[in-house]
Amino acid sequence: MILFTIGFTKKNAREFFTLLHRPGLKRVVDVRLNNTSQLAGFTKKGDIEFFLKEIYGLDYIHLPELAPTAEIMEAGRKGGDIDIRHL
Repeated sequence: MILFTIGFTKKNAREFFTLLHRPGLKRVVDVRLNNTSQLAGFTKKGDIEFFLKEIYGLDYIHLPELAPTAEIMEAGRKGGDIDIRHL
């Protein structure tokens, strides 16, 4: 299995969905804690699930238990490196 990660912030819908156009991709796993009130409307749970299925035939699953911890998020906001081996 090969895993890719992409973010949705600072991307418009065209940029976001173009990144997902990959041969062999079957599923998008959403690891955000909150997938219902994002600023980018196309990434809200109902919308993203619909678009992924309609555009590329992809499955969508939301697994918030895989979301980054508050400590990881804070380190990312500060622009520092995040060594997940020590969290």
